[in-house]
Amino acid sequence: MGLIGKFFGSDSKPAVVSSKFADSQLVGVNTKPRSSARRDLVKLALRDTMRKHGVPSDWIDCRSLSVLTREQQSGMHVQFLVRKADQQVLPFVHALQESFWREIESIDPQARQWLFSVGWEFYGKAEPQQVAAPQTPTAAPAPVEPEDDLASDLQALQALMTAPAVLESESQQPAAAKRPA
Repeated sequence: MGLIGKFFGSDSKPAVVSSKFADSQLVGVNTKPRSSARRDLVKLALRDTMRKHGVPSDWIDCRSLSVLTREQQSGMHVQFLVRKADQQVLPFVHALQESFWREIESIDPQARQWLFSVGWEFYGKAEPQQVAAPQTPTAAPAPVEPEDDLASDLQALQALMTAPAVLESESQQPAAAKRPA
């Protein structure tokens, strides 16, 4: 067989496919009812999760993709589509996802074997947020004082600086000199 024949698939060997979509003709007919039931299960679990968290039903939708692995194991990938209020939902994505997993596993304990991944997609333009950076304590600005107050404070400071010298000289005097007469 020539090189052109290999490119155009005229080879008699079937091509090896790593994963197949459930809607393709390569997947057996018996997996379609199972994937349909799993899709309904995912939608039910998402609806219950959103209801428990008080999320309106039109904010989040889901898309599921049924696949068949190399080992011929059927499963699916789920993607949550945040259609509205993404700024309000974003801080709670992890909590919603964990709650979804608990909900789906309460219905089907084998869910982690066929639900391969959960992803998120956000619609709409991202609005720039002003993130509040942690404030570092800064020194308060010194109050503005009139010049006469500044001069008097400077004199008081100079008096304090010379005061220890006066005290030291008094401590070196004899005790009799320290006593008042």
